[in-house]
Amino acid sequence: MIIAFMAVAALSLVQTDSVLLRELLQIENEIARANRECDYKYFAHIEAEEFIFTDASGGVTTRDQDLATEKDCRKADYRSEVDEARLSRYGDVAIVNARNSVFMTDRQGQAVVRRNRFTHVFVRRDGRWQLVSGHSSRIPDQPKP
Repeated sequence: MIIAFMAVAALSLVQTDSVLLRELLQIENEIARANRECDYKYFAHIEAEEFIFTDASGGVTTRDQDLATEKDCRKADYRSEVDEARLSRYGDVAIVNARNSVFMTDRQGQAVVRRNRFTHVFVRRDGRWQLVSGHSSRIPDQPKP
């Protein structure tokens, strides 16, 4: 009986985590859209007051600094895709680690794919997930055969 209960509880946790992962991946898709469209209202909504982002070279950007870049933002036409997503959940804290692929065309008209691996930390507050921390590192291009 105890083993059966534990198996059902474990299955329930997996299902809950898969639902949560889908929810957070939808947020990731909205973040990508907001980046393409310079939608800083969305960033003001999703980024917590204490948000901090660390880039691949160790540079740190706060929420206020991120939102201040709106004036320099240029809309872009590219497609992005998130895959290889992993979720870790600790109560009201969720960590997403995934790969992002950006498909674009360079100035010579050639198709280009840029990939990075990122980690986002979300906290559930007031009934919604807020992004409190992020990090991204570029994945080096694969040599052409």
